[in-house]
Amino acid sequence: MGLELGTAVVAFIVAFPLTALLRLPTKAGRRGELIPKIGGLSILAAFVAAPFVMALFSGQARDFISDDFGAFLALAGTGAAVCAVGARDDFRDVDWRIKMGTHIGAAVVLYISGFHVGEMTLPGGGTVELGLLDPVVTVLWIVLVTNAINLIDGRDGVAAGAGALVAGTMSYVAWDLGHDLIAMLFAALAGASLGFLPFNLTRASRFLGDSGAYLLGFAIAGLSVGGALDSTGRVPLYIPLVALGLPVLDTGVAFLRRFLDGKHPMKADHDHFHDRIERILGLAPLQVTLATYVLTAVFCVAALLAHAWYKSFGSAVVGAGVLIFAVFLILVLGYGTSMWNSARVLSLRGRHPQAEERA
Repeated sequence: MGLELGTAVVAFIVAFPLTALLRLPTKAGRRGELIPKIGGLSILAAFVAAPFVMALFSGQARDFISDDFGAFLALAGTGAAVCAVGARDDFRDVDWRIKMGTHIGAAVVLYISGFHVGEMTLPGGGTVELGLLDPVVTVLWIVLVTNAINLIDGRDGVAAGAGALVAGTMSYVAWDLGHDLIAMLFAALAGASLGFLPFNLTRASRFLGDSGAYLLGFAIAGLSVGGALDSTGRVPLYIPLVALGLPVLDTGVAFLRRFLDGKHPMKADHDHFHDRIERILGLAPLQVTLATYVLTAVFCVAALLAHAWYKSFGSAVVGAGVLIFAVFLILVLGYGTSMWNSARVLSLRGRHPQAEERA
């Protein structure tokens, strides 16, 4: 892990001063203040620069990059495009259809460049060849994770810290599986996020913005299916899915509850996991951030256990445990009750929503 740790340190060293120096005009932030939303710029610069800096001092890093330079360039280029559209939205609102179209287009380019899911490895060791469904599953996965990280970016430090935890976890998994360049790039992403994070904690002086949140999600999703970056194979997709349990679960619940309430699924609201953690537990802003880190860490530990018991019955046990924990979290945060009393469910139950509100 020496090369990966070195790459993370270099990325941190690049991102930290760059975040401090960059001050660009932006829209008002969550607190109504004009706080620079430049997370995507500093994270992208550190993510791209760190592997090349390491290549100056390590022949091994140099070989990794030269062998798969085209695939790395595809990831960096599409990530930059996603970041750029997010940055535009940070300065002036961009229609959600344009942003979604960019995410889909970037995912398609990655697929053409060799970033495939290919087959689904199941907990317990079985595999399912995707065949003609491969491009659909690959693009959906990349778009889902790209937006999931953005949706949890509702409190200072949440998305950057959670992204660093997931990227660090996946760096170890990729390294242990022998996917050296993937491990190094995950480490670069973790280090870049950590270099930005000190400026983004409570009373943040810099915001991640759509540019940073979309970039983090896109890079994590792309690297998790980055077979083009390593000829030895891919990381089993259920492992990053478990590590990303909190943002993926939050996204799934958000779309379901909005649908059940008869609202547009892409319309933002203030009823995400971090919102309910704050309201139900009465936590201070920093405590909410730390609570999301704890939950993310739980999912990341589960991902490491699933990896340790790869192709054994133990991974299936971990999967079952994750599902039970997810249901528990949904119920504790009150989503079960609110969805049961949503407009569509009340109609199915033969009860009028307005009458329920008056009652």
